[in-house]
Amino acid sequence: MADIQRYENGTVASSGPLTAEDVQAQIARIQEVMHSVMREGEHYGSIPGTSGKMTLFKSGAEKLSLVFRLAAEYRVRERDLDDGHREYRVTCRLTHRTTGEFVGSGVGVCSTMESRYRYRRGTRACPECGSDGTIIKGKAEYGGGWICFVKKGGCGAKFAENDPAITDQLVGRVENPDIADLYNTVLKMAKKRAHVDAILTATAASDIFTQDLEDFTEPVNEPRQPEPEPKQEPKARRSSATAGELITRQQIESLRKAAKRCGYTDYGLQRLLGKFGFEEFEEITREMYPTIIHMAQDPLERDVYNHEPDTSLSVEERIEMLFGPDDQATRSRSGELDLP
Repeated sequence: MADIQRYENGTVASSGPLTAEDVQAQIARIQEVMHSVMREGEHYGSIPGTSGKMTLFKSGAEKLSLVFRLAAEYRVRERDLDDGHREYRVTCRLTHRTTGEFVGSGVGVCSTMESRYRYRRGTRACPECGSDGTIIKGKAEYGGGWICFVKKGGCGAKFAENDPAITDQLVGRVENPDIADLYNTVLKMAKKRAHVDAILTATAASDIFTQDLEDFTEPVNEPRQPEPEPKQEPKARRSSATAGELITRQQIESLRKAAKRCGYTDYGLQRLLGKFGFEEFEEITREMYPTIIHMAQDPLERDVYNHEPDTSLSVEERIEMLFGPDDQATRSRSGELDLP
């Protein structure tokens, strides 16, 4: 059986199987970074329409690389497809910055054949001035036809209702004629996917984060329809819970006392409840009670949830405060291969 690399204080120690304490410490460290250094919506976030599992963004993966002192190297495989399309397959290999030991790897693939890159939204261009997206339908009371609208940057030219110079233009979802302009974009996307995959694998953070769903939040060539408002899942869960599914008053008091004995602050306890979508003790379900009271008695969890980040410090200063200073020489090493 292959040895497993063990992390201690953000560094890779000797090979050997992880103990239960090692695993708990690893998860606690990632959660501590989430609460102390990362910001939801910038480094990770929840995607509407999913189960609510946090998605790790590129910036979040970079922060975890800094915390665990991981250097990334990339290998790129390029494959030309029909009609000028291209696919990139990137392998990200992670090593420890100080020891140089191999830690883990990840793979990411991206292609211009993906619909967000392959298509664009075609709009009518003015045959006179060449302005794209300025042609509008003229009002019937003003003679109808087509107009190159001045307020949209057009020239004011008018065209007949059945003018083929206008009606023969493709509109809506059309093939992107400038697909080569996106080669670098898809390469960077494949690189990002590989890096996130490698970080999730090397840090065993897949139970905390997912990946790739972030891709749906990035700009695309074709405008998207507005996303429906995300469902308030915690509220729906609370409203659907019957009295028999909620914890009793005695259980609430037991939870309060357990958290107080452990040293939870009001701030920390509120954050603990919020992790499970609850705002008040009376909303806690019997299903979640064992997990919550267990965490309420755990000093490690207490330290994570009680911690209030000092927003006056930079990200690097907060990481150094949490995990100690890194060697200046290793900080200067980029750990990444230059890509075209």
